[in-house]
Amino acid sequence: MLEAALAPERWSAVLERICEATGSFGAHILPLRGKFSPGVPATPSLHEGFEAYFREGWYLQDIRFGCVPHVLKKGVAVEHDISSEEDFRRSAYYNDFLGRFGFRYSAMVGFTTGDTLLSLGLQRTIRDGPFDREEERVLVRMRSRLSLAADIMRGVSLERLDAMSNAFDMADIACAFYDRHGRVTRLNKLSEGLLDQDIRLLQGELTSRWPEESTALRGHIKAVLQSPAIADSAASSPVRLSRPGRRPLIIRAQRLRGMPAEIFSHSVAVAVITDLEDRPVPTGKVLQLLFALTAQEAIVATQLARGLGPKEIAEALELGYETVRTHTKSVMQKTDTKRQSEVAALLSGIRLSSVRKMD
Repeated sequence: MLEAALAPERWSAVLERICEATGSFGAHILPLRGKFSPGVPATPSLHEGFEAYFREGWYLQDIRFGCVPHVLKKGVAVEHDISSEEDFRRSAYYNDFLGRFGFRYSAMVGFTTGDTLLSLGLQRTIRDGPFDREEERVLVRMRSRLSLAADIMRGVSLERLDAMSNAFDMADIACAFYDRHGRVTRLNKLSEGLLDQDIRLLQGELTSRWPEESTALRGHIKAVLQSPAIADSAASSPVRLSRPGRRPLIIRAQRLRGMPAEIFSHSVAVAVITDLEDRPVPTGKVLQLLFALTAQEAIVATQLARGLGPKEIAEALELGYETVRTHTKSVMQKTDTKRQSEVAALLSGIRLSSVRKMD
């Protein structure tokens, strides 16, 4: 098991050896609680069954999750702890799903990594017969080695996370890391500096003052975690978090590659945070000189250059909405533009160093 901790690609071979030692047809590792997804460590003998398990939604009605109290109490559970002969005859899970592949009996060995409760599941066919109590006692002794291997893998993923976080800092890129539940596990130094009264980290979640933006970000992260191999508009579309008086933040997440299996990893996704405020915006004095704007028009113009709309500008500057609209129309006339987007594009594109010096 320890060799798999240092080389995660060896988990399949390790699980095969466990199968040989325990007289099992196949083996896998799953979390016993909470969200989980395809891609769990498993022997090739179970791959077809796992595809159906997730594709057909059997994981939502897995009768074997009734083993959790037994695993918590004694560290291991076998089929007869949770199911009766009547269940074998009548349950759709045993007949329509497991029976299709010739499976019947199992044993589950509980172990932990971090705050996650995992199980090593051993699967036998109908012909193999169930695990008995003596075999159960042997399986209990595997728990400590399983936990040690899982903790080593989690430690390796944490070291990689440290290196990635530092690399983002060196590249002047703000980022947030997420675990498989969609909770923020870490913000690098740059992203921590972006938190304020509008953008907050609450109970492991980046949130906006505006609930609809928080909901959009939550949906984006969920889509990235759920659909790594499927094109999903929610997964590919960045999310905007507004900040009154300033340009918004743009957040886009993606799954991390080259990490251990999700259930062993500290973090499984990273969100890159782009601060549009970093883009140069001409000062009010420069705009007055270039376009003959009044002082108030120039202030409104700088907000337009930051990508803010009239309502946001009115709130940020504590002006009436109609007053802002009037100034915006005047700015468009003096800059020979027809839409607010044209104003923003024109003003944010000003790069005249000679003009900057005048400020």
